[in-house]
Amino acid sequence: MCILQGPVAARWSIKKDEPIKDLLGNITTSLISKVLQLNYSGDESIIPTIEYLAPQPSASSSLSGVTRIQRTNDVIYEVGKSLPCSNAWFETLGGAELTWLHALVTSRTILQGTSYIDNPIRRLLAPRSGQRVVVTYEHSSPASVTVFGAARSYGTQRPGFKAVEVQYSASTQLIDITIFEERREVTVPLYLQFVYKPSQGYMPIHEVAVDRNKRIKQFYWKLWYGDNEVLPSVGIKEKFIGPEVTITAEEVEEFCTVVENQGELFKRTRMDTVQVPMDFAIVTGWQVSSRWSPMGNLKLIGLCRLS
Repeated sequence: MCILQGPVAARWSIKKDEPIKDLLGNITTSLISKVLQLNYSGDESIIPTIEYLAPQPSASSSLSGVTRIQRTNDVIYEVGKSLPCSNAWFETLGGAELTWLHALVTSRTILQGTSYIDNPIRRLLAPRSGQRVVVTYEHSSPASVTVFGAARSYGTQRPGFKAVEVQYSASTQLIDITIFEERREVTVPLYLQFVYKPSQGYMPIHEVAVDRNKRIKQFYWKLWYGDNEVLPSVGIKEKFIGPEVTITAEEVEEFCTVVENQGELFKRTRMDTVQVPMDFAIVTGWQVSSRWSPMGNLKLIGLCRLS
């Protein structure tokens, strides 16, 4: 890089062949020294420090619709039927200091691999009626968050069910998040991992992408087939042959009714020989596809005949 100096800049260039790194570095160092002298009388020890660059938290001890209980090392939030504003809830949950927890719940965007995505943790920890959230502290810093109770898609609601657990390691700055799903009275965990990088104030939360897909596949494998099942190593180009399946015209019509397929080729009243729509393949290949679909885009072969 060549820089053409003006007369003012040349006046202070007193070193022959000075590298641009040193030249600009000296300017930065001089500027810092002047600011330090101007604002803190040259004393570095009185410079205030913060965890990362962000607005000062505005957390409140009281929140509409939420009961707060203070214990020795825990703060418990019990959400009633009236839900608080999401932003106020996250500010309260994050605490009054700039910490990993505050960054985790207030960051609207995180880094996933090389992509910027909406922060999924905000959806995960959004306030829900009947939930109990326990924030555990160690030496006045948050160490973990545990969420009990959640709306279930099927079955009786269990207020004491541990739905989410968030653990932080100060030594590695890793945030381990476990999401629990209940299957027939057995809890199946899904493991996600994030890293806290306070030096990057614009994006302090990064998701660990290494083995992420494998962890998700393992979760679904155990959820569908049992805790003792081990995720097999299967190539994405392997072929699996399912059992022979007999398709009736009635089944085709019923399927088309459900998916609102009005094609005349699939109706007995219109055709002497009823044809089968391509999307009906998911019915014929369901047994083999549900068994191997966590492994990727496998080629499924089904033996079918129409009766």
